[in-house]
Amino acid sequence: MKPTGSPRMNAQFTVLLLAAVRVLSCLALFSAAAWAQPSSTDQDQIWESALEKSGVNDVLAQANVLIDQEITNLGKAPLGFTRVQLEQLNQQFRRRFGSEQLKREIIEHLEQSFSQHDKQELDGILQSRQLRNLQQLQEQLQDADIRKAMRSYRLRVKELPPNSERMALLVSLDEVLQQSNLESQLKVELRKQLLAVVSRLKTNQSYSEELLDQQLVNYRQSVEGEISENALFAYLYLLKRTPTHKLEQLLTSLDQPIFDRFMAVCLKTVQKSFLEARQQISEDIRLAEH
Repeated sequence: MKPTGSPRMNAQFTVLLLAAVRVLSCLALFSAAAWAQPSSTDQDQIWESALEKSGVNDVLAQANVLIDQEITNLGKAPLGFTRVQLEQLNQQFRRRFGSEQLKREIIEHLEQSFSQHDKQELDGILQSRQLRNLQQLQEQLQDADIRKAMRSYRLRVKELPPNSERMALLVSLDEVLQQSNLESQLKVELRKQLLAVVSRLKTNQSYSEELLDQQLVNYRQSVEGEISENALFAYLYLLKRTPTHKLEQLLTSLDQPIFDRFMAVCLKTVQKSFLEARQQISEDIRLAEH
């Protein structure tokens, strides 16, 4: 509509109109940028997918089972814990160190540590055909018949060891994937946490990190050795029909700095979660003494 009135009024109308256009343009750009940025829910789904493809979810899924096992073992020890106390400990551990809680903390730290470019680079690795093939093979381990067949295969392998070069490849695969390392650390940290809690409840004292580590030297070695050995025999069974050159391609696709960073964040987050809980125990004791 063409404005009518004095030249001064027309000039004011033009200025207001241009200002309104600029405001609308800014709003449109802001709206487009907002739509272009993934929502927090989308980000969680991105990292959820990464944790699934990397095998981290499978390791974290063991947390609740491990908590149940540790509390059951604690109940068998002659320490005088009642059934109610054991149930309370179980609930507290599940709230603080259950699989879903650990996953939420890992996703939070991943989101803080990785740029959009980092995510795209990592996703390219996790989307690789070689890793998808390995994931499909690992899914077979959920089948009871497959696990039984693998145990039989393990006995045969001990009698007739496979090629040493192929064994070295599979050891390298286990080290690069870092799933065994994460599982070992989860078990050790959980046992360390239980020692800290029991010492607080029974002696009202706090073990230092150094003392806790000393107490668990043999346990750590046993756990790390057992998990790595189980992983090695699982790979031997699952990948027995996979040509060596394809194993080398899988290793090359995973042996990347961005994947190392991703797994390092997952591991450090698990360790940090347990350490903060132990520090809180020490703080509670200090406050109780004053």
